[in-house]
Amino acid sequence: MCSIIKERKPLVLISHKKILFLFISTLLLSINSFAQDYTKEVVKLWDKNNIPFNKKNITLKEIVDSTGRRISQISEPVLYVYRKKNTNSVGAAIMYCPGGGYTNVSLANDGEGFAANFLKMGFDVVAVLKYRLPDPRIVNEQENIPLCDAQKALSLLHQNAKKWQINRNKIAISGGSAGGHLAASLANLKDKIVAPGVKSNELKQAVSILMYPVVTFNLPHRHEGSYNKLLGDKSNDQTLIDYYSMENKVSKKTPPTFVVHAKDDQTVTYLNSRIYIDSLNKYQIKNKYVELDKGGHGFVFDFKKTGVDWTIELAQWLQNETDLFK
Repeated sequence: MCSIIKERKPLVLISHKKILFLFISTLLLSINSFAQDYTKEVVKLWDKNNIPFNKKNITLKEIVDSTGRRISQISEPVLYVYRKKNTNSVGAAIMYCPGGGYTNVSLANDGEGFAANFLKMGFDVVAVLKYRLPDPRIVNEQENIPLCDAQKALSLLHQNAKKWQINRNKIAISGGSAGGHLAASLANLKDKIVAPGVKSNELKQAVSILMYPVVTFNLPHRHEGSYNKLLGDKSNDQTLIDYYSMENKVSKKTPPTFVVHAKDDQTVTYLNSRIYIDSLNKYQIKNKYVELDKGGHGFVFDFKKTGVDWTIELAQWLQNETDLFK
């Protein structure tokens, strides 16, 4: 099912200064309230001296750009685990894979913003993944690296289910842009375990949530940046191009999927999402596609860009069409 959401124009009755004051006050109250309602744990995916595919004697240091958002030269991947306080239930969890075109990981404040929104949506645990990038200066077999870390991270959610109060049957995976490609890879490439020690039952997921995802590595709709960065000097290998084109990998094993994309996305064309939905429909995978009139690329939870709160449809779909919150 596809929903096309158009911008709703609100009636403005109060001054801009008053709006700004109210917005800042509400934001501060929200931040303070949220800070009191969660715990945060930083989990390293691998033992520092035994990180798979890493080259020996890495001298490059992790870099955070001037915006504080884009992280590159990552050699030690980390999972930031946010958990609701004062809950005795064993509930739903979600792991989020940030975007960045496989050039960087776009992640501010350890993903606290993602955690805040997903916790409010009803998830009890939110894990945000800072994964290694396909940087040939740091890793070998670069095309396997993001998936390796994502598989390991998902396995840790399963292994720590009792400790973190996670229902193993209620784990969702989400991602945006190249992170959407990674999330889709995690959903569809389950028969290829590239992470050492990870078991197939530790890759189980209930739902896939993709935001403006990179889907295809084939022309004419591929995102050149993600495609070139992931495949590197193997970018002319048509077998790999087809393998990492997620519309080709959908199967009966693909989990129910929610996709949102804006028609004015000038970075990753919304046609990526449409061809993925076509593949989901071909295999009769339960899905929901929300196509926005505007929002550009990377809007996430910025409803000023989209003009609408698209997460309302997401929350309704999760509540009515999945078992995550039941």
